[in-house]
Amino acid sequence: MLTSFRAVFLLAFCLTAALLGCTAAQADSVIDKSAEKIKVAIITGQNNHGWTLDTPVLKNILDEAGLFDTTLLISPDAKDPDKAAKWQQFKPAFSDYSVVIINYNGEMWPDHIKTGFVDYIKGGGKAYVFHAGNNPFNGWTEYEQMVGLLWRKNNEGKRLYFDENGQQKIVQPGDGPGAGHGAKHAYVVKNLDPEHPVFTGLPTEWMHAQDELYHGQRGPAENMTILATAYSDPATKGTGVSEPLVWTIPFGEGLVLTNVMGHWWKNDATGPALQCAGFQTILTRSIEWLATGKVTQEKPADFPGKDAASLRELKPFKPLAYLYVPDFAPFASASVSRQEMEHAEH
Repeated sequence: MLTSFRAVFLLAFCLTAALLGCTAAQADSVIDKSAEKIKVAIITGQNNHGWTLDTPVLKNILDEAGLFDTTLLISPDAKDPDKAAKWQQFKPAFSDYSVVIINYNGEMWPDHIKTGFVDYIKGGGKAYVFHAGNNPFNGWTEYEQMVGLLWRKNNEGKRLYFDENGQQKIVQPGDGPGAGHGAKHAYVVKNLDPEHPVFTGLPTEWMHAQDELYHGQRGPAENMTILATAYSDPATKGTGVSEPLVWTIPFGEGLVLTNVMGHWWKNDATGPALQCAGFQTILTRSIEWLATGKVTQEKPADFPGKDAASLRELKPFKPLAYLYVPDFAPFASASVSRQEMEHAEH
């Protein structure tokens, strides 16, 4: 009997040790997985668009993918009387992140931030330029080279588009329209490189939810690889040609991907462009690819086809607070600050 008791006790002890070891291994695995998440920064804080709304939504989309650890870098406010001192204190450590998302459309960055960003990309850093992130920094040569096509007047750079035969065309400065967009509408996105990791396994054509379709973008337009376009329909006040939507440009040892989809205006109740399953998929795949050179995400079941957009319900979020809101009550909802009301929508 004693021998049997000892045997049972020994067996129980071994099983307990094994379970504890397994639990410890699982815990280590969770910690390791968390540590291996791709570090992403979203830099924002000034924008004529609803940056207090779309920024937390972008973060939620990335968080829900389970691959990313996302930090928000919020700049000083353009109307803050103490902004000069605050800009000098604002020193983003770009090199801490695998990818930096530009959700900024405001005043020129100080030289120390510009230099830090250029050095980061030249040294192998990656950036994702989101929607109006291609609007600012007129005259900052390196940024304009990285982005390639920007929101500029028709005499401020070359234009690139695709004709009815799918042939890429370059328009010289001064000819044709400058940057703009027609009415917001749903439109078909055409993937030009279905074998690219971002687009592998996805339909060649798919319907994007209601959004702005930028046209007539201008800039250096050099070293660009166009990954996706959309036809800019004259019926929606478009140009009658296919306009670039997603493209990449190498810069030094780094890489910049621009995606001009994703409009959310400051007083819109919701943003169908960011609800679009297609947009969300391209976003998370792009960030993973920029960071690792590969994409492990499968095509989601709700990815849209050509005939209809696919909208996802947004996870509840709290709008970000403005860092400086003169003559306004404390931020409590999706209200807007005075300086945003002074900007024109685009």
